[in-house]
Amino acid sequence: MKSRTIIISDLHLGGGLADPGDDHVYQSGEFAAFIRMLAASPKGKARDLELYINGDFLEFAQAHQQGYQSKSTGFWCSEEESLEKLEVILSGHKDAFVALGELLDAGNALTIAAGNHDVDVYWPRVQERLRSATRPSVAFDCGEEWYSRYDDALQIGHGHIPDPANTFKRWANPVLRDKIGVARLEMCPGTLFMVKFVNGLEARYPFADNLHPVQRLAGLLAKEEKRGLFAASWALLKFAARHPKTMSIKSVDEYGQVLLAKVARSDNLAQSLLDAAGRVDPDRFADVAALRAHLRTEILVAEFILDYWTELEASGTAQKLEPGSDATLSAAMPKTLGKIKSSGDFGKDELLLVARNRASKVDKAQVIVMGHTHIPDDRDATHKVRYFNPGSWTRYVDLDRHPGISLDDLRAEDNFPYSLKYVVIDRGDDGKLTASLETFKEQPAKFS
Repeated sequence: MKSRTIIISDLHLGGGLADPGDDHVYQSGEFAAFIRMLAASPKGKARDLELYINGDFLEFAQAHQQGYQSKSTGFWCSEEESLEKLEVILSGHKDAFVALGELLDAGNALTIAAGNHDVDVYWPRVQERLRSATRPSVAFDCGEEWYSRYDDALQIGHGHIPDPANTFKRWANPVLRDKIGVARLEMCPGTLFMVKFVNGLEARYPFADNLHPVQRLAGLLAKEEKRGLFAASWALLKFAARHPKTMSIKSVDEYGQVLLAKVARSDNLAQSLLDAAGRVDPDRFADVAALRAHLRTEILVAEFILDYWTELEASGTAQKLEPGSDATLSAAMPKTLGKIKSSGDFGKDELLLVARNRASKVDKAQVIVMGHTHIPDDRDATHKVRYFNPGSWTRYVDLDRHPGISLDDLRAEDNFPYSLKYVVIDRGDDGKLTASLETFKEQPAKFS
């Protein structure tokens, strides 16, 4: 084991300049330059360094969006689809993978851990292709919530498993069979929301997909009811609520119940929903009666909204689902909006609580490092354990500092800051760890 571990996370490498799904900071080859800095450091030259990429390294959820062909809300990519996406990512960032190969050639180590945006690294052929693009010695951490180094003194977790919008029911083995027997990865609610909604929203609001956690994007959208976006935010959080580790809407909410009743009583709305579905799946529902028979629960309505969001919005039907479009829906909105807002609190403080819980379970822990929130952090987890989060190598907005941000503010990506940080952990001869949060490059916010 190397005596120095460098941890970064949430780079979200997509397809490069030609791919709108690529959000990481790459304008000056920052990541390749960072890797070469590590290789040229004393520890790098001494072959005594491990680079640990702690989840969401590769932006499978948004890169090469046409590569994903399934219409199911429960299944993500097949192995072939993941490989197709990976080729786009590799071709868009050749310099980064060449630099990683050079780091390994110098005798250092590289570990890539799976996150909620790159669960695709579970596939054996994806791992094989990444090794061929770098070097055969690349290691992969998949299937566990936590990994350790230095006899458990260092604890590493991406941080998505306790997050209801980005958790997985089968993280140990997320490969499932769809209805026709194709092996596919499990789809978490956050990826579903990206695929069905955010990827389309990004064309108008380029920074929308950088708002983390995704629950907070839902909360922002809920305030934009005049644009027909409330129903989409509600649908996301309904999906999050069905997962076992939920911190979102735990019970029936008034908006969902009123919406169910409106679909049942309004022939005009039901016909509009049927027309929207028919433009995508003409054989799915025979008539309005079949549609109503299917939309019998809030979860099924939420699934329908995300499945056909593009058609609902284009036809104006999304507006009919807004609280303001109906007096009864409007009356149901405040309580539901309050739940949406409260569900958006899985951020840096919640992840600190996760770190503290981990520290209480691992007696040898000295340092805990997590990612996922995109917000850097450096605090005591307990009196003897330090907690770090390097944040993201994308631009970000801290909604705790900007609670009044609106959807229109998300149009200008250059207004938002980035801070390319990494955690350095060294083990001394006595087994004690020293750790620090360092900055490679940053740009302050223009947003105020």
